[in-house]
Amino acid sequence: MNSCHSKKKKKNKSAIYFFAVTAITAAACVFIIKEGKRIKKENELLSYEVW
Repeated sequence: MNSCHSKKKKKNKSAIYFFAVTAITAAACVFIIKEGKRIKKENELLSYEVW
């Protein structure tokens, strides 16, 4: 009975780690995409600037 209980705990920890890693990865992707768009807009504005 104890081994079954510890297997459930391990499964729960694995699921929590999986979702945590997934959330962190998703947040990083969103940040990178937004930063890329911001840099692209900034470069477009700079290209129209007249010196």
